[in-house]
Amino acid sequence: MLSLEARVGAFVLAGLTLIGTAIFLLGDYTFENRYTIYATFTDVSNLSKDAPVKLSGVDVGKVRGLVLEDHHAKVIASIRKGVEIYNDAEFSIGSTGIIGSKYLQIDQGHTRAGIIPAGAVIRGIDPVPIEKSLTKALGKLETMLDSLTKEGPRGSLTDNLRDTVANVREMTANLNDLIETTKPKLEKAMERTDGITEKLDALLAKSNQMMAGLATDKGAVGSLLHDEKVKNDVKETIASVREAASTAKDVFGRITQFKVYWNYDWRYEHLARTSRVDIGLKISPRDGRYYYVGGSNLANISDEKRSVHPDYVRPNKADALLGWEVGALDASVGVIRSAGGARVILTPFYKDPFWGRLSVSAQGYDFGRNRTIEGRKFTKPQYDFGLLAKVHKYVSIGGRVEDVQEVPRYQTWAKVMFEDQDVAYLFGMATFGAAGSKGRSKK
Repeated sequence: MLSLEARVGAFVLAGLTLIGTAIFLLGDYTFENRYTIYATFTDVSNLSKDAPVKLSGVDVGKVRGLVLEDHHAKVIASIRKGVEIYNDAEFSIGSTGIIGSKYLQIDQGHTRAGIIPAGAVIRGIDPVPIEKSLTKALGKLETMLDSLTKEGPRGSLTDNLRDTVANVREMTANLNDLIETTKPKLEKAMERTDGITEKLDALLAKSNQMMAGLATDKGAVGSLLHDEKVKNDVKETIASVREAASTAKDVFGRITQFKVYWNYDWRYEHLARTSRVDIGLKISPRDGRYYYVGGSNLANISDEKRSVHPDYVRPNKADALLGWEVGALDASVGVIRSAGGARVILTPFYKDPFWGRLSVSAQGYDFGRNRTIEGRKFTKPQYDFGLLAKVHKYVSIGGRVEDVQEVPRYQTWAKVMFEDQDVAYLFGMATFGAAGSKGRSKK
């Protein structure tokens, strides 16, 4: 049986142990071996003590203090032992969002530059305050507005834009009037085409019966055509009529079998912080076959140079593909972004009303790539992979990763595709004009 003094002593000892443990945990003490690196900035943008230090996005230490030295802010960074940082690494102030917490960001350099020793002082890249950025942006906006109203040899840019917009609106109105005027006639022509097709079918059936009757000498016509010369002439004439009727049926059918779709792809690359647009026309002359023509990486809105995450994509390129659709598979070959390549789109559950909305895509192109972009050498073909989900009849959203062998970049992806029957009618009429000479009598 323990005495009262022994029990009190044990209780006090346990309490002191718990208090010490709590102080150790809350004070963020560690037994890890660490070394110190100093980084100087003109402005640390509200970076605080105990903020994390991240190397290529991975936590490797903490900020142990901030001091003011020679009119500069010096950040005292404690780095885990064994983490090597190279001399050409870039130190900057990062943020988890526009108003998120700050941290010390280190973008790793190259091994050939050597390792930064403990106690070294590194000059960091000063962040641009949001207030200065807004002031600079407003100044540029004011300059741009002044240039819009400035008089030139042909008047101000604002007046020219106003006149251009007025001309575009007038042209659009005229185009709408033309479509409204032409569409009823095209619809009426389609109805007449259906009637002509039915009559051609009936004519072909009767010609078959007539040819069967001519094969015998029974009846008045058979007796009349018992003469071999007359019989052969009539047969040749009827055969010509059948050929012309078949050709006409094929030509009239082409007018309605064309399907044309407009395709709009918008992709936002998060690392380079820029967006890209692909616009094209998918032309399907018959089921299971299509042609695609368009432009890619259009309207690249970012033209600034990035030292940390440069944009390696070449803007304003052309696409021209020949494709086949068989069940769940959509395969095409041709030109992708002005280089030879191939594309595959797979919809594994295309028969299911829900899961059939999901598709995966893969494409490869530029197989002989050997060029330098933004100081980086590219020698491997470009491969892109994506996942797309249809959320509406015309709209799909998803994501994709581009150039997985060289500089993998994740992108948010949105696709809009809709059918244009007016353009399809124009292609059908063009085909009608091109194929209408078939079956005509030769002089």
